[in-house]
Amino acid sequence: MKVLLVARFVNRMGAFSMPFLASLLVHDHGASARVAGLVVGAFGLATIPSRLIGGLLATRVGTKPAVLIGLAGTAAAQLLVAAAPGLAVALVGAVLLGLCFEIYEPASQGLVADVTAEESLPRAYGLLGATLAAAGLLAGLLAAAVGRVGLSWLFAADAISAVACLVLVAAWLPATPPSGAGDGPNPMSSPWRDTGLWLLMTTGTTFAAVYMLIPMAMPLALVAADRPASDAGLLQALAALVIIAAQPLLRHSANITGRIVAGYGLLAVGLAVAGLHMTMAGYVAATIIIALGDVLLLGYSYTLVAAIAPEGSKATYFAIYGITWGVALTVGPPAMGQLLDNGFGTFWLACSAVMLATGIAQVVINRVIRVGKLERA
Repeated sequence: MKVLLVARFVNRMGAFSMPFLASLLVHDHGASARVAGLVVGAFGLATIPSRLIGGLLATRVGTKPAVLIGLAGTAAAQLLVAAAPGLAVALVGAVLLGLCFEIYEPASQGLVADVTAEESLPRAYGLLGATLAAAGLLAGLLAAAVGRVGLSWLFAADAISAVACLVLVAAWLPATPPSGAGDGPNPMSSPWRDTGLWLLMTTGTTFAAVYMLIPMAMPLALVAADRPASDAGLLQALAALVIIAAQPLLRHSANITGRIVAGYGLLAVGLAVAGLHMTMAGYVAATIIIALGDVLLLGYSYTLVAAIAPEGSKATYFAIYGITWGVALTVGPPAMGQLLDNGFGTFWLACSAVMLATGIAQVVINRVIRVGKLERA
């Protein structure tokens, strides 16, 4: 487990390039915001089969080989984006990156289970989250430094971190046997037929779309505010620092409904602040408020997914729920390009409204799920 945490720390510390993909396309390849959004959307579309490929590889060849394949492909695609001489090659690199990007996630989550006793899994996943937050702090600082040299160097540095993580996993983690194709849940309890899961995936997709657009739009917004795009790395580091410092909030907020209301409310307020104060000071304030909301929402969606998943089907439910991020990456960036044509103020305020509506819907869904559990009991 310790080796896996170190490997994830190394990989996350270098994983600062994706928020700058749209900015790279605009400033290095002359793309419009709309075209950049479409390219990033193509990346997002490719991540949907990527997650399914990751699950298939983990089943057929084992979780460790799946992790290694995902990391190797990610590194190669990032180098292609970094070295792209034009927009067409950058598009190919973005699609290849999407196809490899999510292979690592379900497989690495499986590795946590493979190397950890069942009774220690909650603590292990909590420790993994804290490790990624700490790595995110350093990632933001590195992005600010490397980005000043050139945005393409961010992707080269990210590729290096993926290779370093690959070496750690290959050398130190034990091999894991494939789980076999016949170990899935009973078809009669298929998660695709679960209305509760579909409801959670709907709000999960709108949340993920806005959540991922924030770091993508921020470098462009900073340039519009006469700041270097690399300052987005400093804001990312600030957000990670707030998340780490505010972790005690989670120990005093066991009420899931209260966390949803407060978390989504803070996210909506933070985005509104960004739309009303489009300066570096405004973006700093917005980053702090959004990070506080992020702390309250950490892990809540997985708690709800676990609550509706039948015994023995939790892994399948989590894998399917994770597709929401790929869908969000597909539809979100093109929508970002459209909104940015009307100005950053319109963009941030629209994101605030969507996040507020998502929070309201999530409270209702949470109540429906709770009532449904009581009826089944």
